[in-house]
Amino acid sequence: MIFIEKRKYWSKTLMILAIGMQILLLASCKHDDLTIAAPNENIRPAGDFVKNNYEMRLFYAALKKVGYADELNGAGPFTVLAPTDEAFNRMGVYNPSDFDKMNQDSLKKVIGYHLMPRKLRVSDIPNNGIDVRYTTLSDADLYVSRASSNPNGGAENELYFSGSEVMRQDVVLANGTLQVLDNVMKPNFNKTVQAWLAGHPDYSVFVSGLKKFNLWDQLAGTAEFTIFAPTNEALKNLGITAASLNEMDTSKYEGDLLFGVYLLYNKHFFVSDTQVFSRINSNGSFNYYLKDSSYYMTFGGGKLYPTFKLGFGLTLRPGGPTGSPIQSATGSIVAKNDNLCSNGLVHHLADGMVTPEQAIKK
Repeated sequence: MIFIEKRKYWSKTLMILAIGMQILLLASCKHDDLTIAAPNENIRPAGDFVKNNYEMRLFYAALKKVGYADELNGAGPFTVLAPTDEAFNRMGVYNPSDFDKMNQDSLKKVIGYHLMPRKLRVSDIPNNGIDVRYTTLSDADLYVSRASSNPNGGAENELYFSGSEVMRQDVVLANGTLQVLDNVMKPNFNKTVQAWLAGHPDYSVFVSGLKKFNLWDQLAGTAEFTIFAPTNEALKNLGITAASLNEMDTSKYEGDLLFGVYLLYNKHFFVSDTQVFSRINSNGSFNYYLKDSSYYMTFGGGKLYPTFKLGFGLTLRPGGPTGSPIQSATGSIVAKNDNLCSNGLVHHLADGMVTPEQAIKK
């Protein structure tokens, strides 16, 4: 009796399985009701994404203050470079009300500098690209550097926008993409490097030296520069003061060495670029000749562990790459570097490079 009941059970089970297989076969042959997956409704447009991200509450307050918040919910596409609240805190902004105290036109330009009217992903940026330029909603160029591979075949993944490091890359938005920055970018939109230097008394002796040797006027034009500006104290340690400059006979000195050593032509190099050089170049630096000179310069540096701040140094070699270095200098106060102007950058040098004796004409 038990055997008969088991046989009935297995017969019924096999019949159910057979029917199930037939249903599956019929379903696999029918294509009329195929459906396309619905778009992910959880992906928000740029404005809403920033609004709902707690670490970007100050950035959203600034967007709203200058009228960009609603625009960023439009069709786009946009690339949003979003500084964290901590980044704003470092520049003294802690509350949304702090933006009320700022010049609104200037604030809008700064915030617009963090927005691009295009979708820019990391893969769109040239491999190992440095000084790559993109237009922003402020109509001012920003400068992108990307370390993607090193000469030994290893992969790198570092990205900087105008000297600010990207902490999170390629956040997907409904109308573009977002990159999270560790700093707020603050260009001097209407100042040349000349005007910037003239407005900072700490570099007045350097300014006097540039004027003395006819290197000053070019800094007000359209030519681009990266300038390593030694402080008055740094030059004093080399024996250069306002008084000694006044007495100096320019015909006896190589001005392009004594003060031209601090000028790098046709480049926008941020301190963070030294970190990129350390990743992508076999010698870990950028090397160049001084203008119209046989003197060879090395610009290098990188992250200073364990603080992860960036530092840089300059080294001068007479006679080319194999020459013995005669002087070096460092940019040791990071907070005073990366002063982006309309025609270049100014960096702070705590040390000077060349003494008057080393620049005497042979």
